[in-house]
Amino acid sequence: MEAVILAAGFGSRLGHHTREIPKALLKIGKKPLIYYTINTLMKNGIEDVIIVTGHKGYVLKDYLSGFDMNFKFVHNSLYKRTNNIYSLYLAMDHVSSGFYILNSDVLFHPEIFTYIHQNEDDSLVLSVDNVKKLGEEEMKVQISDGVVKRISKQIPPNKADGEYIGIAKVHRNTVDDLKEHVTKVMDKKGRKVFYEEAFQSMMDSGHEVYCEFTRGLPWIEIDTPSDLMAARYEIFPNIKAPEGQ
Repeated sequence: MEAVILAAGFGSRLGHHTREIPKALLKIGKKPLIYYTINTLMKNGIEDVIIVTGHKGYVLKDYLSGFDMNFKFVHNSLYKRTNNIYSLYLAMDHVSSGFYILNSDVLFHPEIFTYIHQNEDDSLVLSVDNVKKLGEEEMKVQISDGVVKRISKQIPPNKADGEYIGIAKVHRNTVDDLKEHVTKVMDKKGRKVFYEEAFQSMMDSGHEVYCEFTRGLPWIEIDTPSDLMAARYEIFPNIKAPEGQ
């Protein structure tokens, strides 16, 4: 298995915090956010990582040069005019087998990844928090008998069964199907939509998409200064910080 880390975004809502660095390099504890993701991948035996860069990509590339990993950097030069579906599209030209999708702005307990890593469903599997109280902004899902039926921010909170947290496992049997639907969605809706639209397109075509729950373990997506503070002072203390890099 390989990993694809999407790290092209500008992080405009974080203001001065991301003026000179990408969100992936925001300090959490004593380390940049991406350190914890890379460390988790290493501990699960994943050494081949494709990173899609955009805003201040050279800074991220320089930081990651200190890790003993097989990195391939793919630059999204249109990051200011596209959304993460285009970054995923660029990355998929470089995957050779099954892979993980990880949003670079997510801080998560390492065991959340272990759960999805050990999942044996031979399809697309989404990491879902079915404990958190949901609002309007979250990427929500509806689930029936362990199968994800719908994914969208437009699902009313009281009709949702959880939130997709930005970590997915793409089984090798599903790679070609996902690429087909990423292309199909961009042809129909353009390059400014979320890649989850491709997941929905797969579901609409009859492809079964499964979920692996986070089981109440802490995680957070960092989009705003308040998210950053919560990551540093509420979530991080509940995540054991690995030693090393």
